[in-house]
Amino acid sequence: MVTRRRFLGTLGAGALIVGFDPVERAWATGPGSGGLQRIPHLDGVLLTDLATRQADGRDLGRIVKRLPRAVLRPGSVRDIQKMVEFCREHRIQVSTRGQGHSTHGQGLTDGLVIENRSLSAIHSIGADSITVGSGALWREAAHTAEARGLTPPLFTTYVGLSVGGTLSVGGVPAQNNLGVQIDHVRELEVVTGDGRLHRCSLNHERDLFEVMLGGLGQCGVITRATLDLVPARALARNYMIRYQVTETARVWNDLHILLDRGEFDGAYLLMSVPDGRNITYQLNAVVFHNADNPPSDQHLLRDLSVFPASAEIENSTYLEWVKRYDPVIELWQRQCVWDDLLKPWFDVMLPGESAQAYVSEVMPTLTARDYGPPTGIGFLFPQRRDKLTRPFFRIPPGNSKYVYLFDILTSSPAPGPDPAFAAEMLERNRRLHAKARAIGGTRYPIGSQDFTRADWRAQYGERWPDLVRRKAKYDPDNILTPGPGIFG
Repeated sequence: MVTRRRFLGTLGAGALIVGFDPVERAWATGPGSGGLQRIPHLDGVLLTDLATRQADGRDLGRIVKRLPRAVLRPGSVRDIQKMVEFCREHRIQVSTRGQGHSTHGQGLTDGLVIENRSLSAIHSIGADSITVGSGALWREAAHTAEARGLTPPLFTTYVGLSVGGTLSVGGVPAQNNLGVQIDHVRELEVVTGDGRLHRCSLNHERDLFEVMLGGLGQCGVITRATLDLVPARALARNYMIRYQVTETARVWNDLHILLDRGEFDGAYLLMSVPDGRNITYQLNAVVFHNADNPPSDQHLLRDLSVFPASAEIENSTYLEWVKRYDPVIELWQRQCVWDDLLKPWFDVMLPGESAQAYVSEVMPTLTARDYGPPTGIGFLFPQRRDKLTRPFFRIPPGNSKYVYLFDILTSSPAPGPDPAFAAEMLERNRRLHAKARAIGGTRYPIGSQDFTRADWRAQYGERWPDLVRRKAKYDPDNILTPGPGIFG
């Protein structure tokens, strides 16, 4: 926890923000103009040093930059309430930052950034639920639960993300039949755009609860979440089968066989360019088990287009499987300066009725440049439609059993600015999204796209009037999370 005393000891009392100058529209560390509005007393600190603001003025995408006027490191939830109230009074926009893993400026603002990492406590854990601060990482929740033989039901592929961050977007896992992370939230603590603190759930303030889960932070700041827990099995066996990009029909057929049988805990496709030139598919399927009941490889892989012996098999503990992509990202960060690569990601939800045709048409048009070896990858995650229960997590209409998240997680060839590469890939994203929307596809909003208000209206469809109503109710002065541009 960064306290006011520690902050003063580091930077000196002269650097402490004392108020906001409404004439200059700037935070003041000195007397300011005669109308200086003093900030409320805080348990944490409010920072305006350039290094902190620059760090919080960019996201993982490294394409869009917005320099905030100030950064709040809250020492308490009350700090967030006070500063949201203050910012509302002075028409200062507010964004919340977890690990900064969004792209294209969606979590950025030129107003106030609230860093939620200081709200990282594990507050309580019981037989079937865990309550954590919004700044807690999913890997921290996983370790705490695993010590009691429990686990959250599902995880995103990378678990170095904050709980509050993924709950604002959705949190799509490798498992197919459990929904997404927001489908397993019991209760939220939220500070709304008027500075009020709420506890909400399906049975209490449902209006707020629903719009906070997958609602892109438009109506409040998540400060605490109570999540489902289930018994954890000790071990994981992961099967990996590789196909050439020309074998799209085969890989889809094998994927459908595994989904229809439902014997695996999860099955998905990974796309990569391991040789730097040619895109390949990798079918990944995992089964969780205990030592006294190991899976049968021959049985699980029967009737596929490949011999069971051709599958690469990896055994691990369950927790090692949960964290399987963490070492990959850490290696890229060390060897490829991954954090500073441009990441014009493309992410779309596809209807099951036409997903295979869409992917089969798109994949041959992509090259190694669309992935950006060695760090670019892609995913195809099937998700059971009837398990996706949150209304502001937008999925394609239709009657198919599954919808599919299709990701192209592009990285630039080298770190640093590259306007031509960014423009090329943003145009690709625009083109691919238009193609997806024509068949009913919806945006999974972690990627890099220039969306107008009309685009957002189309994204939310019949839910748009309801979103507008809830925004007016909970953020009446429209100060929260301006990055996506939903409300101008």
